[in-house]
Parts: sequence; C-alpha cells; structure tokens
Amino acid sequence: MDDETEEVGMGRIAGSAAARLAGFGAASVLVFTAAWTAGGAVGTLSAIPAGDSVAGDERGDDGVLAAGLATGDATTGAGGVLTTAAGYTLTPVGIVLPWREPTEVAFTVTGSDGAPVTRFDTPSDGSGVMDVAVLRRDVAGYMRLRATQGPDGVWRAPVRFPGQGVWRLYAGFTPTGGPHLDLGADLHVPGTYGAFTFPSENRAGLCGGSDQQVRLDGALVPGGESRLFATVGRDGTPVTDLEPVDGGAFGRMTAVRQGDLARFPVRPEITGAAAADRSGPGVAFAVSVPAPGSYRLFLDYRSGGVLRSCEFTLPTAPGS
Repeated sequence: MDDETEEVGMGRIAGSAAARLAGFGAASVLVFTAAWTAGGAVGTLSAIPAGDSVAGDERGDDGVLAAGLATGDATTGAGGVLTTAAGYTLTPVGIVLPWREPTEVAFTVTGSDGAPVTRFDTPSDGSGVMDVAVLRRDVAGYMRLRATQGPDGVWRAPVRFPGQGVWRLYAGFTPTGGPHLDLGADLHVPGTYGAFTFPSENRAGLCGGSDQQVRLDGALVPGGESRLFATVGRDGTPVTDLEPVDGGAFGRMTAVRQGDLARFPVRPEITGAAAADRSGPGVAFAVSVPAPGSYRLFLDYRSGGVLRSCEFTLPTAPGS
C-alpha cells in the first residue's frame, strides 16, 4: 500500500462500494456527535508497546496483527471451542510460554492419519491461509498473529504475551478438499494472574492509546443477523481517511462469546475497495450470534497509515 494518506470522504470511493457506503455515511454522521459519552474501554491489555505500529504494515515489531475476521467451524459456527473436528486436530508444539518475552506460538494441524496437513485453500479476501489469534481466558488482549508453515508442517507465529494466565489459541483454516474449520487449544503463561473485569456494556473508547475514538452502534440479536456500525472520530470531528485492510474492507472485527470463548464471523459490508480508496467515519458490519449472552468485540482499522485497535462489550438485545 502507498504510504501517502489521502484525505478524501466517502463520495470519492468508486463503484459499488461507494453506493453501499452512501446510505450508511449519512446515518453515521448523525450518531457521531453523541458518540463518546459511554466511556472508554476497561482493562485492555496492551498487545504492542506504544510506538511499535508501522505505517502501511499490519504488524508491530512482535509480528502481532490486530483483531481480524474470525470464522466459525463447519458445524455450529462457533469457532475455537473444539480442538478436534471433522478428523482434523490442532496440536500446540509447546503449551507453556514466557511472559513479556519475544517467543513464538507453534502448532500443527493433523489429519485423521495423524500426519501434518500441508495443503490449505487460500481465501479470496487476502487474509492469509491460516487465521491465527490468541485471547486470554478473561476475554482480554485479543491478538491476531501472522503464522507461516515450515517444511516440517509446523506453523509458527511470533508473539509477546502482555499478560500471564491461560490463553486460547485459535486457528481458522480450510484444508484442501475439507471443510472450513476454526479450532482452539489452551496455552499457559505462568505467573501471578489477576483477571480483568469488564462492564456489562461498553460501546465507546480510545483505540490503542491513540487520539481517535470509536463508537459502536447496533444491537446483537441472537438467532439472526445483526448489523453493527463503528463510527470513528477525533476530538468530535469525523475521521474520513479510513484505509482498506485485508480484502478491501475498511475495518475488521471479531466477536467472542464470554464464557466458552467461541468466536463468530463478523462480516464487513463493504469489501473490494482499492488501496487508494478512503472512507469514513462509519464502517458497517453484519454478524450472526446463535444464543443470548455477553460478547466481546475486537475491531481493527487503519487511519493515517496506522493500524488501530479497539475493544467493546455488548450483551444481546433484551427480550430477544
């Protein structure tokens, strides 16, 4: 991506993306002015130290990506709950990892014959063959990782764990000739563990310690598709220089259910934007959650060449 930031609004986006953005743009500006009264994120773990973000790149020095698009397994849509499904097993090479030190998560995906799987389908959205992330068991510190497979069939992803405790490893993939799966396994970072607590509902906050704020509107309705709208601002002014991330979307979001840590697909409604396109202040998403409960939502987007991350907490709609 070109490092030069273009300060243009939604009307400059070409083709079908512009048509779909137009309706949402008007609504997002209306909600923007009252967006920040709900307060900031509580108990956020800092995945990457300040200053490590790289303009035009989605990684810090740790190789850590912000929250991305999660996908469900082939049977229930609840990703990361099972370690084995459809004959495939996620197996970490090591489950005890250090705190605050550069390390790597290593794992294999084996088939029913016990041998590592080496052939995977490549998704069309450019998000990578393996959708790998970690999340602490108190639903804090979601980090999407960049994993590469070696000739031995082992996937490895650099990481630096910002907190001690038990972490859930997620791996979403489609083996060639097989179903799409999202498997999970536990990792352990030894030390004194104090769990974060989160408000029952948190819709607004600063993003990654930056000067930008995001407001999340919409309701989670279990058993059907829900629409969510993220509106980005800076000091009360709409931000209109949002840049495309993977697949030409202007933001990526992951939903995780508190309790069992199941993650669910959150689909951006605008995709296919060119690298030079800019949008804002709103990004629209669609998500389906199967049951009532409390969900943590992790958003990443790029503005001014910097990838920014936010965390939210939403309960499902009352009476739904």
